[in-house]
Amino acid sequence: MFLPERKVQSRAGLSSILNYCQKEKKTRHGDRQLVTGINCLPASAYREFVSTKLFYRKDSGRMFYHLLQSFSPDEAITPETAHEIAVKFASEQFQGYEVLVATHVDREHIHSHFIINSVNSDMGNKYHADKDAIQKLRDASDKLCLEYGLTVVVPTEKAVKPMSAAEYRSADKCQSWKVALAIAIDD
Repeated sequence: MFLPERKVQSRAGLSSILNYCQKEKKTRHGDRQLVTGINCLPASAYREFVSTKLFYRKDSGRMFYHLLQSFSPDEAITPETAHEIAVKFASEQFQGYEVLVATHVDREHIHSHFIINSVNSDMGNKYHADKDAIQKLRDASDKLCLEYGLTVVVPTEKAVKPMSAAEYRSADKCQSWKVALAIAIDD
């Protein structure tokens, strides 16, 4: 899921989120810190993100995307496996983009943060996360998790509340404000 970060889309916001995601107390598991850079080095990710933006003259507007991949506390997954899945996911889905992948182990549930530079370091084009792109990312994440024998969240269909007898009579007489609203929305 993409996290809404519109208020912090600045260089300071980028620096802050990169620092937060890399905190040792959140990412340390045993003798390893679960932080990886895709097309960048974690220690210099901020400078590399900004350099890419400046090189392509795209240093305004959206600076980054923040994506989260989370696992149920009941899931039989190790932090190393969660990080491996996250790195594989980022490498496949954000080709040419600089991405910081940080797996946090400080909560009941293991989760990975992805900070994605909004500008592609290979081509200079900006990433745009529309509804189709988000669904594609969800599908890719689910596919990877299934390959590792993990469970995925299956969205449930929202139940449609049936119309009461009184509402039906109002609609039949063309006096229902709900039906009028539905028609206006459709139009």
